[in-house]
Order: sequence, then C-alpha cells, then structure tokens
Amino acid sequence: MINSMTGQGRAVTLIKPEGLRLTVEVRSVNHRYLDVSVRLCDQLAGYEERIRQLVKQHVNRGSVSVIIHLEQSNAKRLVLNPKVLDDFCSLLGQLRKHASISDELSPEVLLRIPGLIKEEPREIKEAKLWECTKKLMVRAVNDLLKMRRAEGRNLERDLRERLSIIGKNLSAIKRRVPARIKQKRAKLIELVEEMELEPDPNRLLQEVLYFSERFDIHEECVRLDNHLKLFRETVRAGKSNGRRLNFTTQEMMKETNTIGSKANDTDIIHFVISMKEEIEKIREQVQNVE
Repeated sequence: MINSMTGQGRAVTLIKPEGLRLTVEVRSVNHRYLDVSVRLCDQLAGYEERIRQLVKQHVNRGSVSVIIHLEQSNAKRLVLNPKVLDDFCSLLGQLRKHASISDELSPEVLLRIPGLIKEEPREIKEAKLWECTKKLMVRAVNDLLKMRRAEGRNLERDLRERLSIIGKNLSAIKRRVPARIKQKRAKLIELVEEMELEPDPNRLLQEVLYFSERFDIHEECVRLDNHLKLFRETVRAGKSNGRRLNFTTQEMMKETNTIGSKANDTDIIHFVISMKEEIEKIREQVQNVE
C-alpha cells in the first residue's frame, strides 16, 4: 500500500456561545522530507510547535501547510460606552442650568446618542480555543490522509501497469538472447564463406564464446528481475516507502542501461527503449509517494 504526498483536508466548527467560526485547512505536496509550515490566527500564536507535532504524528513525508482562521460568525456583542455616557450627562447638567429641560429621557433618545452603544468581539478563553483547535486538527488531518490514500491507490495502479510492461519486455529480451548467439554464429560462417576461406571449427567456437561473454546480459537481466520483485514487494508492504521505491527505480534504470549498452542487437535495443520509457515514468510517479 502506498500513499501520495498530495492532498488537502479542511474542517470547520462554530464555537458557542462565543459565536466564533474556526477553520483549519491542511494541504500537502511532495517533498524529500517532512516539512510543516503553520500560519495561525493571533489567538493561537503560541501554539505553532504543538500544531506541528500534531501533524508529525500522522504524516511521515511531504511539504505540509496548516492554515487556521478564526472569525466572528454572527453579530458582535453590544456594550455601553461609559465615556460617551459621562460626557452626555455632563452636557445635560450644563443644559439644565441654562434652560428648563425635563429629566425624563426615553430609551429611544439615549440610543440615538452617537457612540453610546458600541460593538465588541466576543472573547474566548485560550484553553477552550486550543481544545477546539486540537479536535478540528484531527478532523482536517484525517481528511488529508483519506485523500492521500485515495491518490495513492491511483498511483499504485499506474505503477503496477508500468511494471507489467517492463516485465514483458524483459521476458522478450531473455527469449531473444539464444537466437542472438545463433545469428552471430551464422553471420561468422557466412562471412568466412564469402571470403572463400576454410572455416576453422575451433576458431569459430572461440569467436562465438568471445561474443557470448562480452555481450552477456544474463546477470543484468537477473538483477533487473530482482529489482522488479523488490519494487512490487515494497508497494504491497503495509507502510508507504517512497524513498525505497525511488532507490529501486534508480537501480532498475542502471541495469536497463547496461543491458542496452551490451546488447549489440537491434531487437533488444527496441525492448530496452520501451523499458526505459516506462522506468522514467515510474521515476516521476514515485517522487510523489510518501
């Protein structure tokens, strides 16, 4: 089973009775190691490292960004502005001295005084906000992991198809090897006959043996076959291991290049080109495996 390093998760909750909307967004892309960046609202400024550790408990590899928003979801609470009220009462007292004014003031009159009633954001205790954030982080990270697993299944299907193509080409190369030696022997005989020379069986045997040893690709084929098996075993393992897949892919390409350089055969070269195309595509894909 493999996981992709690409994904995103999001969770939102309404904190009551404060009327605050808390949003956690977690996104990840491929990275050589695990790198976690955190962008927080001011109220959680001191919790950056705790949030980073929460991510590290669930994610092994990738560039992960965490963004946390806190906003007012409904009307702010209304409070009395005592300074405006004191100024108004002082002014009212001055008016009483110079004019006959009734002491009765209706609520409607008071509410029309500019600035007497003001809005303030609803406050929340830090401990409560952190508890809500932790729960929301778990939901967002789980959402992220779910998407990474789904993308991982798509990657796995693609990788298996490409491994199958490589395996078929490798089998074709193995079948081609005996025919290649026979053709080399036949060409040597044909060349000797064209030159009207008396063929020397021992000399002919030496040339064929020399060709077989110099252009022998048996070991490379065996090693490539083993790399393919290791790749499949790594994909089937319970833990996603993108680094091992990357290293194995490099070894697959190395053996394939050697087969191509030693082949000295047009048919085998064609098979090698096809394998290299698939290995290169695999190399690109495993860059996104956790």
